Amino acid sequence: PLTNLSLIGALMKSEHINHTFLDSVLSGEQVDSYYHLGITSDDPLIEKMRELKAVIMGGSGTRINEFARSWSSEHEDAEIHRFPKEDRFVIRYTAGVLFVSHGMGMPSASIAVQEVMRLVYFIHRGSLDRISEVFWARVGTSGGVGVPSGTIVVTTEALMPDLKPYRVFDGGKGTTWFESSFPVETAEAIVKANGEEEIPITVGKTVATNEFFLEQFRLDGAIVLANLDRKMEWLTWLSENNVRNIEMEGAMFAGYLNYWGFRSFAMVCTTMLNRLEGDQVTATASQLQAFNERSGTVIFNYLRTII
Repeated sequence: PLTNLSLIGALMKSEHINHTFLDSVLSGEQVDSYYHLGITSDDPLIEKMRELKAVIMGGSGTRINEFARSWSSEHEDAEIHRFPKEDRFVIRYTAGVLFVSHGMGMPSASIAVQEVMRLVYFIHRGSLDRISEVFWARVGTSGGVGVPSGTIVVTTEALMPDLKPYRVFDGGKGTTWFESSFPVETAEAIVKANGEEEIPITVGKTVATNEFFLEQFRLDGAIVLANLDRKMEWLTWLSENNVRNIEMEGAMFAGYLNYWGFRSFAMVCTTMLNRLEGDQVTATASQLQAFNERSGTVIFNYLRTII
């Protein structure tokens, strides 16, 4: 059984929402420029997204395109609305779902998450009930910890490399810490929705790092700070603490959504290798393609149960 560490309640955490700014946009006092998304709060595209029910995020713009096309085809070829700016993020809206690429790493992904949170607030006209019903998911790839390559990990809690929650330096307060667990009911529902699939699925903790080589204790980078003994000590420690995979966005993703009090969100990642066995991906091109498709299959199976 999963242990629910989430602080999410029945209502959005209104006191954590930047009402001073967001409500001034709602009232028409000012226009919000979602700069990195390429639209503004007075863009006609907003009206086409009033039925938004889910936000699906992933690192790759190409994959986001594929997701949108697949979801559209399942819904009588629903119109796909493209966001005009694509030099940072690729964004598509179709049939109640906003598909968003977030780039690689928490600095990039945090920009996408914050701007999309603002956008969701405006789309649903500040209604906390409607906003709280929006389902969020990050879908991606990861390095496994003690699980075979190709395994889907549904995250229960996303932590930093020291197994502590996500935090940021705040010039006013020092360090601000964020709750980084995922809603247990959502994780269980995702597993259940894929009960008929022949896909290996496990649940467990995820470690999110700020850096791909050094913070993940890789020995194949241009710069190496760890040695084999230190690397294995860290990975073994993660495994003993129920960490099942390593990626680069999850702790921030969970932290920000918890901060506002979203009820339902998840992270579903395929493992491309078992880090206890090495640092480099050795799967064939066809295996990697199959691994990549698995996380999409898993999240789509769940989406069909809620939309």
